[in-house]
Amino acid sequence: MAATERIARPLRREEAPRQVWRGLLGGAMLLVASLWLLAREGVNVPEWVVPAILFAIGTVMVWSPLEAAVEEDARRPRVSGMFGASSWARVAAGMALVIGTVWWFLAWEFTDNFIVRGIVSPVVVIAAGALVLGPWWLRLFRQASVERQQRIREFERAEIAAHLHDSVLQTLTLIRTNAANPTMVAALARAQERDLRGYLYGSAGDAATSMSAALRQAVAEVEDTRSVVIDVVAVGDAPLDDSTRAAVKAAREAAMNAAKHAQAPITVYSEVGGGQATIYVRDGGPGFDPAAVGSDRLGIRRSIVGRMERHGGTATIASQEGGRTEVTIQAPVQTPADPVSGGAP
Repeated sequence: MAATERIARPLRREEAPRQVWRGLLGGAMLLVASLWLLAREGVNVPEWVVPAILFAIGTVMVWSPLEAAVEEDARRPRVSGMFGASSWARVAAGMALVIGTVWWFLAWEFTDNFIVRGIVSPVVVIAAGALVLGPWWLRLFRQASVERQQRIREFERAEIAAHLHDSVLQTLTLIRTNAANPTMVAALARAQERDLRGYLYGSAGDAATSMSAALRQAVAEVEDTRSVVIDVVAVGDAPLDDSTRAAVKAAREAAMNAAKHAQAPITVYSEVGGGQATIYVRDGGPGFDPAAVGSDRLGIRRSIVGRMERHGGTATIASQEGGRTEVTIQAPVQTPADPVSGGAP
């Protein structure tokens, strides 16, 4: 690495630091000298011109360290460049000129009206201080903002690195260990996909209070249990009460039946509107005849249809042999003014 840097360093073009302040200072000094010569020749020069030029010279000298501080990046001052001996010497000399010219203005009898002088003098002093120190304050505020952004980015990087270590890397290790078991690998990959989606796009809510979050959690349990892929889309959300909790459980039972007996693709779609929540569970076939289901098969009759009827909702099964099956579950949604009861069926 060191050898590479030694070889590459001569090839890198380094620009000499710009020192605009020197040019401005030299020009101002030439202007003062010219005015002095004109005054000696009898040309009438207003007495405030020379102090104004000296004030400008002092202001430029006070500002001069800021130029060296932002040579690399204007948003990130190189603070070490501000603390050189020559820099602070220029600042001290500039402040001396500024204070001297302001003191001259305060002693200058530009008017005999004491009220006008009492108003103008403080305004001039405040304006001079703001003009001289303003860029320094702006630079400090900007640097504080940049450092805050850097801390936020570092915190986010640390959070992402910790999450990747705790989830993705461990899942990859498990996938490598179970490489000979494609079912296990698919289940691990699907679980990790859900986790990453939730982490990147934000959580859908708390499964204890949100219907859509509880539905996603229920479908995830079916995926992990049966090693299948189920796509979930939730439009809108509702508080989790007795009726919506029953709808989630009925949807879980319908998704479990589809995972056991049907083909892909399996989808779960929910929407909330018009005072009710509706959940659709669809599969890819081959379908069945709902009327031909035996009385001993209680999954549909009790866990889906019966459960929804007990909680004021409905559940219908649309299917035919050789086609797809769609289970439609509807449950009333409590409004904010309605009492929300707890408990689970």
